[in-house]
Amino acid sequence: MNRHVTSLPIPNHLKTKLVKNGIESVTELKNLRPTDLIKDFGFTRTEVSELYETLDMYKSIKSMSVFELLQQKTDKSNFIKTLTPGLDKILGGGLPLGKISELCGAAGVGKTQVCMQLCVNVQIPEVFGGLGAKAIYIDTEGSFMSNRVVEIFNATGNLLKQNFNLNNRNELIKHNFTIDKILSNIFYYRCVDHVQLLACFNNIKILMEKHPQIKLVVIDSLAYPFRFVDFKDSNSMTMKTNILNNIMSISYELINKYNIAILVTNQMTTRITRDVMSNLSSSNLVPALGETWAHSANLRILLSWKNSKRQASVCKSSYLPDTSIFYKITERGFEDEFLENDSNDTIKNNTNAFLNDSDFTNAQIKRKKFDD
Repeated sequence: MNRHVTSLPIPNHLKTKLVKNGIESVTELKNLRPTDLIKDFGFTRTEVSELYETLDMYKSIKSMSVFELLQQKTDKSNFIKTLTPGLDKILGGGLPLGKISELCGAAGVGKTQVCMQLCVNVQIPEVFGGLGAKAIYIDTEGSFMSNRVVEIFNATGNLLKQNFNLNNRNELIKHNFTIDKILSNIFYYRCVDHVQLLACFNNIKILMEKHPQIKLVVIDSLAYPFRFVDFKDSNSMTMKTNILNNIMSISYELINKYNIAILVTNQMTTRITRDVMSNLSSSNLVPALGETWAHSANLRILLSWKNSKRQASVCKSSYLPDTSIFYKITERGFEDEFLENDSNDTIKNNTNAFLNDSDFTNAQIKRKKFDD
């Protein structure tokens, strides 16, 4: 990190103050204690805090070889399994760690159900192929239901018991995968506006230091706190953009430091486009929050309706093909739905292959169709 201090993302007056005091390299700055900067160089506590926050951010940036990156992408421990074979298949193994994933769709299509299900699944013990981790749930719409989490947990527990060769692992489920532990390991925040949302993200940084076992952060939904923003007012739009940028900055800081998955739900909005040649207008549904946010998510999953059936589609990814499956919402949450005489024959074959290939740390999966 032997770089010049002027290259740091800090205010210009701090850069000038450092250089005037003969502190020109980041290495020199690192070797100074905070008390030295205050007593010997006249920095305020606020300025010192800002400097060291920036240095901490750069400490978390690490390089890796392309070979290591490829291994990371294929490592099954870098995914939160949905336990829905078709969905895990099109996601390349499950919800990926180290990325921001967006779950978008119209109201009532099942976005919150998926979020609650993943908060349970991230806690599945490692011996069953899970991460044995914890989750954060940021609820902006008031749609989180603890009793629904209990239902999903009970159904998931039954699924594990029915479809794994447990042997002596009954005791592990009995003591480590209980409803009390599941609920205790979901840290819940209720935010009603964009100010609380940003404050919540700053609070999460502190929480993560105390609970590094957290591997999933859910924001349900990101668009809702901005519903009263006047999009015709430039000041309001600037404020929205700045808050989104701050949230994304903190998100990537947490991803780099803790290798977590961030799942954001987004609503759909109508975009009007006009053909300048014909002077005709057309409308189509697109994810909300505009272009600034559109480029921030690494993976976008669209939940929609097709011929009265629910459909999940990967529609933005740098490493996955655009693929779709049909699904249904049951007591367990999100499940595959196989339709007759359609392309789901391919998905059935893929599902069987996925179940055969999945290595759940010596846990054996019995291949069978799950009833609702």
